[in-house]
Amino acid sequence: MKVTRVKNLMIAGLSTITNNKFELESENGKIAQLWADYIEKNAYGSTFNKANSKYMYGVYSDYTSDVNGDYKVTVGVEVTKPKNAIVIEDERYLVFSNKGELPDVVLQTWGEIWEYFENNSEYERKYTIDFEKYVKEDEIEIYISIK
Repeated sequence: MKVTRVKNLMIAGLSTITNNKFELESENGKIAQLWADYIEKNAYGSTFNKANSKYMYGVYSDYTSDVNGDYKVTVGVEVTKPKNAIVIEDERYLVFSNKGELPDVVLQTWGEIWEYFENNSEYERKYTIDFEKYVKEDEIEIYISIK
């Protein structure tokens, strides 16, 4: 785990609104379907102004409250222009890294993040924009915005 600043990152793709309760209790979670739709609809191919980046992102934004509220999830790639993109201009993040098989490693890392913030008071979540960066097929970094 490390603290870093992210300056000027823009992500565009497909989005949906959901919450953790629905995702954890429903067999038909919206996040898994969003990833499937992104691939089936070739959203990557129709994304304009793609940056020269090999990473995929899962972005969490527009939080209505905290870990219990609704939020927007966007699956996408880095772009060079802000039109139709989620823009991170200058934010401080706590980064959690992990390796393992997808999607299990994502769920495991989010579990570690929730546990960390329940049991530690060194950093406080902002609930602005958080994101998953898929570094390799079996490696993920999750960036949590902190105050």
